[in-house]
Amino acid sequence: MNKPNVILLTIDTLRADRLGCYGYERPLTPNLDRLAEQGVRFAQAITGGSWTQAAFPVMMTSTYASMFGGCLGALAGERPSPLASFVQNGYTTGGFSTSPLLSRAYGYNRDFHYFLDIEPAESDPLLFKIKGGQRLLRMPITHAISRWLGIQTRPAQTYVTAEKLTDNAFEWLAQVQDEPFFAWLHYMDVHWPYHQEETLKDPVKIAQAWRDRAHLHRVAFGRETITPEQREYYIRLYEEAIAYTDAQVGRLLDYLEDTGLAENTIIVVVSDHGEEFLEHGRWGHFENNLHDEILIVPLIIKLPGNEGGRVVTRQVRLLDLMPTLLELCRCPLPENTAGVSMSPLWTGNEAEYQPTVSISEMWRDHWHIIAIRTQSFKYIWDSQTPEDPELFDLRIDPGETNNVIAKFPELIQELQVFIEERLQQMNETRPVETIAEPELDDEMMSRLRGLGYLE
Repeated sequence: MNKPNVILLTIDTLRADRLGCYGYERPLTPNLDRLAEQGVRFAQAITGGSWTQAAFPVMMTSTYASMFGGCLGALAGERPSPLASFVQNGYTTGGFSTSPLLSRAYGYNRDFHYFLDIEPAESDPLLFKIKGGQRLLRMPITHAISRWLGIQTRPAQTYVTAEKLTDNAFEWLAQVQDEPFFAWLHYMDVHWPYHQEETLKDPVKIAQAWRDRAHLHRVAFGRETITPEQREYYIRLYEEAIAYTDAQVGRLLDYLEDTGLAENTIIVVVSDHGEEFLEHGRWGHFENNLHDEILIVPLIIKLPGNEGGRVVTRQVRLLDLMPTLLELCRCPLPENTAGVSMSPLWTGNEAEYQPTVSISEMWRDHWHIIAIRTQSFKYIWDSQTPEDPELFDLRIDPGETNNVIAKFPELIQELQVFIEERLQQMNETRPVETIAEPELDDEMMSRLRGLGYLE
């Protein structure tokens, strides 16, 4: 049998509990649900980081975020490259990124034969840069007059749409169908500001989009709160973006079926992290939130020729995603990877999958938070308050609201060992030279600001 193809679909900021196959009542994700019926769904997949820069090194290199100089700059050359193993074993690799943090500037093109940073060719209207202009942009009359004059005044896209991303992937897939391939597509449409800017036509809706963008920025940096009505409104926008993305995933699944590629292609759908809707007092995916609304992510793997509809209830790590794909494709695992294959969990050998904890991190040069999660407990250690850790009993407190640190002293000692191991491994893999953050041009800075990463 030929080696299987691999298509890795990463959907930024997608909460697991918003998919029908994970129990959500609203029919937002019929295509992802269809994929789950055909494959293996992981009920407790734990991401390794609380935001994109911390999560993706874990997924793509099977190493922790704090290793090899951290995760803020470009991927360190010392990190192992599972993609290189695919290449060395005859795979053609193609990457399609819509996130500025997963671009060439940050080294995510490494070991891809073809890599496309798909950037929106737009900038905010001139009014946005003029004193007092932002106030005018929040008024519908401004957009009514601008439309009459033929002037575009909606917010510039901060990322390219899922439709355009999928179209670009179709063009590449048509060229590589006769050889084993690994394709990575990263969708950003679920990420705030949630509005699908290219559909904004009505002056009232355009003005509202500008107001929402300004409000979410103030919320992000602690200058304003969200009312219950605003919470429901933003969740509705978020869910509309999920439904839109699901439709584009459906286009891709249909393409694979129509071309016959589905018969020998492993399809993976996963998210880098979730999104907080005030469960712990904040909105979005802030770096210092290591609670389950951020860490539990959807993970679905469709395997050619295997019986579908399986559900793995055991906790798994995204650290193990690349080792799993390499094993399925009969490619060797690079040295210094930290993960293992998850395949025993659906082949009847569950005991062979050894990890008992999942480790997630928030890492900055001056600040390090580590969450150690077992099936039943979560332990959170913060370098700024190392003598005041938190422990949550997930069996009776899945919302992580009650710190029970005083009740389980022996468990704390066991879990603290993992913290010390993480800190030691971080120091042991620290490169000689500090990895600097890449220099970003004004357009990239504007996109990052629009995504809420910069004030």
